[in-house]
Amino acid sequence: MKVSNLMTTHPLSVGATDTIQQAQDIMDEENIRQLPVLEGKHVIGIVTDRDIRSFLGGRSINTLEDREVAMNTEVASVMTGKPITVSPDDDLREAVELLIDEKVGGIPVVDSEQGLVGIITYVDVLRSFLEQMED
Repeated sequence: MKVSNLMTTHPLSVGATDTIQQAQDIMDEENIRQLPVLEGKHVIGIVTDRDIRSFLGGRSINTLEDREVAMNTEVASVMTGKPITVSPDDDLREAVELLIDEKVGGIPVVDSEQGLVGIITYVDVLRSFLEQMED
C-alpha cells in the first residue's frame, strides 16, 4: 500500500510569516494538531500544537499585552524547519515506521512537481486500522 492510499489530501497549511494566533486558530477550528509551513509550494517546516504550547509556556505572560505580542510572533520562530517528508508513492509501511521512530504526529506528503499534496498522520493510520478491525 502507498502513502497516497491513506493520506489526508488538500491539507491546511500556513506560511512562515503567519502568526502563532493564525496557526492556533486553524488548528482549533479544524481539530488538527499540525500544520505544514509553506514558502510558495515548498514545505519549509511544520508547526504543531505542542510547538505553540511550548513557546507560550516558556514565556512570561503576565498581561494581555504580553499575550498579544506572543500570539503575533511569526510561525517561523516556533516551527520545526526542514521536516521529514514522504512522497505519495512511498510505501505506507515506511511512512508508519517514520511516524513511530521519529515520534511525530504527522508527516507532510510532497510531490516533486506539485509540492504539498497531503499529510499522513497517526490518526489516519489508526482510522485505517479500526476500519480493518471492523471488516
